[in-house]
Amino acid sequence: MFSLEVVTILAFSGFALAAPQNIQYHDTTDNSWKSRIKNVVVLVEENRSFDTFAGGLSYNSAIDGLLHHNYCNSIISGINMQHGAQAQNMRGFVTEQSITFDTFNKTRAAEVINYYTPDQIKVFNAMAENFVLFDRWFAAVPGPTNPNRAYITSGTSNGHGRNDNLFNTYGIPVKSIFEQLSENGITWINYQNSTLGPGLGFNPDAAFYNWTYTSGASETNIAPLTTFYKDAAAGTLPQFTYINPECCSYQSYHPPSPISLGENFIKQIYEALRSSPQWNETLFILTFDEHGGFGDHVPPPTNVPAGDNLTYTETAPDGKPMTFDFKRLGIRVPTLLISPWVGKGIVEKKGRNKGGEYTHTSIIAFLDELWGLEPLTPRDFLLVVASTYLLNGLNARDLHLHYPNDARCSLNIPVPWQDAYISSLIDVPLLQQRSFCSWAIIFLPGIEYQNLSLKGCAKSGGMA
Repeated sequence: MFSLEVVTILAFSGFALAAPQNIQYHDTTDNSWKSRIKNVVVLVEENRSFDTFAGGLSYNSAIDGLLHHNYCNSIISGINMQHGAQAQNMRGFVTEQSITFDTFNKTRAAEVINYYTPDQIKVFNAMAENFVLFDRWFAAVPGPTNPNRAYITSGTSNGHGRNDNLFNTYGIPVKSIFEQLSENGITWINYQNSTLGPGLGFNPDAAFYNWTYTSGASETNIAPLTTFYKDAAAGTLPQFTYINPECCSYQSYHPPSPISLGENFIKQIYEALRSSPQWNETLFILTFDEHGGFGDHVPPPTNVPAGDNLTYTETAPDGKPMTFDFKRLGIRVPTLLISPWVGKGIVEKKGRNKGGEYTHTSIIAFLDELWGLEPLTPRDFLLVVASTYLLNGLNARDLHLHYPNDARCSLNIPVPWQDAYISSLIDVPLLQQRSFCSWAIIFLPGIEYQNLSLKGCAKSGGMA
């Protein structure tokens, strides 16, 4: 199961990729961009790392995935990468996968380092090619769904490191973005398609919070997904739309659900927005809550601000207590920025300021700037104000908004899923991936499939 100094979300790194030809930039010395974005839509899908899901995208060689890497051992000293006994490897992810399933079957073990080709995720690939792909967007927590979803919606998990029952009973006592929006007269709805419903195992994210229940917002501001399609068609979406997919059988990309059904779902959401009368004022953010145990070669940043001073302690497999202080981000996850006000085919990396990173609380920091809200926690506060801090992303003055990208993204019908893979953790065979990564296995509370820290990596693969 079941993370813009402001603004990170709309801003583009000057060194990430040259702007598309014939694209002009607005003067960013004023706040005119704010008048163009009146509706923000956030969809959080489930359990895919960047490498396993987007690492095979080939339309742009700037993407830091699993293609376009050539290994060259120019110095014959230290570790000899050509010598099998010394070569670094993906053993950490593979070992933990084998332990989890209590088998050392090679097919099962390889699942955590498999990846998809563009033909297998045609919808996501088309969205990335037509809009903005982030290839350094990290989950908020190196753990499971609900702590990450809590960081997305409140800037903290309130010390929770696993999917415990308080998430199912309106049990989180912190102020969420939903409460803050209501306080400031900003409209919002959490549309959800849960097959279980609040309190029964997979809450819509607004229902994590005690305020949502006591204020009555659970009755007025949580709506079924069918209402989203009606509101989009009528042009009556609220200022902030937050979408929970079904989880975890057919809509959220969560293993073992077929990838084609997740593809069809994001296609439906995009087309509902693209056809809406509100499209020209809409910013759509598509991200994933966490990596789901799948491998990724980019080490998550450490020494980041925690959402609060709470920690999470869990007993490790060796019986020793281990405490996590939330000062480290999670694994990279695929993230798209979709709007008529963004450029086509941009690969967004770090923020403009040195050390800038994107993470789930970047969404909150962007909303803070867009609507003049106070930061909820140190995690999004420091994103905004700490000009030399590790997570500092972009200054509002650096914000580049493109003139409308009017290209209508043509989305293909998803490829049929194969029955043989429905019970697998991932749906496709290992491709031409040869990764040599050194991993140190450590314990990080709350991770569902593996507990790892990347130390270094060199890869060989497709030609640039």
